[in-house]
Amino acid sequence: MRIYDKDIRKILINKISEQQEFVSDPSTVIVHEMDICIGCARADIAVINGKIHGYEIKSEQDNLERLSSQVEFYNKVFDTVTLVTSEKHSSKAVDIIPDWWGLDCVTTNNKNVYIELKRFPQENKGVEVFYLSQLLWKQELFELLKQNGISRGIKSKTRYELGKIVEDNIKFTDVSAFVRHRLKNRKSWKALQLQQLCDDLYRS
Repeated sequence: MRIYDKDIRKILINKISEQQEFVSDPSTVIVHEMDICIGCARADIAVINGKIHGYEIKSEQDNLERLSSQVEFYNKVFDTVTLVTSEKHSSKAVDIIPDWWGLDCVTTNNKNVYIELKRFPQENKGVEVFYLSQLLWKQELFELLKQNGISRGIKSKTRYELGKIVEDNIKFTDVSAFVRHRLKNRKSWKALQLQQLCDDLYRS
């Protein structure tokens, strides 16, 4: 039985919808294919509530050639990360990902597909303020800076330059809280409320 990316996504969303840390927070949102690190990588699924959680999916049709570089970029922005992989890749993947990454293995039993927990994710101690700030739109960066008393000479700055100002002047906890709040409350964006996404899945 072949397991495709779309199959893994569906059961992963179902798993997320059953985790207390996510369902207990009504503001939790899920983002598919979220660009990170100025477009250098794209997270398959991001879950945003009191933390920013990243999920990388490796189906049987994927290979692990890009995983090392994906690890580098994921490590810059996500509070926790979980690799969700087919049995085919699990033994090799565990040698590539950091010890603090979570690991889920996708298996089959009587034509049913399910996710088996191999390792819980631990908190990332290496999130970088600059790359975290680059999850924000330019107008949101202006807002963050102004909230922290920085408004002079910023209008002409690029998004990259604004991120550097944030990095040099605002502490990590404040940036992290602002980014989470903005990502959860954006209008006309691809984020979906967890409950809404679960309802759509059950109807499909």
